[in-house]
Amino acid sequence: MKRTLPVTIAILVLAGGSARAHHSHPDFRLDQRVSVEGDIEQLRYANPHMLLRIRTAEGVLYTAEWQAASWLEYHAHVTLTTFRVGDHVVVSGAPSRDPSVHELVELKEVRRPRDGWSYSVNQDGQPGVAAAPKR
Repeated sequence: MKRTLPVTIAILVLAGGSARAHHSHPDFRLDQRVSVEGDIEQLRYANPHMLLRIRTAEGVLYTAEWQAASWLEYHAHVTLTTFRVGDHVVVSGAPSRDPSVHELVELKEVRRPRDGWSYSVNQDGQPGVAAAPKR
């Protein structure tokens, strides 16, 4: 018992620290928001985060990190079939501190203008999804 308690506490502290570090995004300007518009070139619908690779009209490739796939499905009804490669989208999120890094995190808005589908986060951090026609 004397040995297991300190080891257990150390594991819990380290696990908690890595979870905070994972979600802290120190390389991003969390107080700012930028929008990127383009076509989805690649989707990774997975945990711990859904990733969208978006190519702008200027040819710049951005990576946008969204919530976990399981969270999006449960809270925002975003599933494997919500988006497809080639969909034209507008996303808004926190940009990298380095302008040469084309990444966004903590997406606050995702829109698909073609059919009016949209996702946004309100002041309380709760998601809202506008229904769109089925494809």
